[in-house]
Amino acid sequence: MIDTRNKVERFLQLWRFKKIPSLNLGKVIDFGGNKGELRGHIKCECYTLVNYDHSILKYRKADNIVALAVIEHIEKEKVFEIFKMFNEKNLVTGGRVWITTPTPLAKPILEFLAFFNIVDKDNIREHKHYWTKKEIYELAKKTGFKIEKYKRFQFGFNQFAIFRKLPAP
Repeated sequence: MIDTRNKVERFLQLWRFKKIPSLNLGKVIDFGGNKGELRGHIKCECYTLVNYDHSILKYRKADNIVALAVIEHIEKEKVFEIFKMFNEKNLVTGGRVWITTPTPLAKPILEFLAFFNIVDKDNIREHKHYWTKKEIYELAKKTGFKIEKYKRFQFGFNQFAIFRKLPAP
């Protein structure tokens, strides 16, 4: 039997990667970037992969932080803490956080695909929260960011947002 799950997940991952531009992103933190697959798809001066050990963030400044298909795996309240830390400690002024996350519309579809082993069941089971557009804008406002761009993709089942760090008041 052919394992199509890896092919489907890789296809969806590459679709998310296309949301990041080909221009040089300067110093990049790939937050929750798994094995660093994004590295081969972007241009940057410095690339730092951060998964479960967030202690390295104490020492890193970046122009861009990328968190593709990550925040849905973290408790909602903790995401607010992490984004506040990004703003206060990790991003240069004008820096950006690039995210993708499934929409609430995706939840039954992902669970259906997981049930039939088309996507990883454990990965879908780990989803803590399906973010709405309103909640993404709220996350930006409460953590000192401005949404520079917001768009749904993958037929409305996924969403992409760029958070821009504002200058200090």
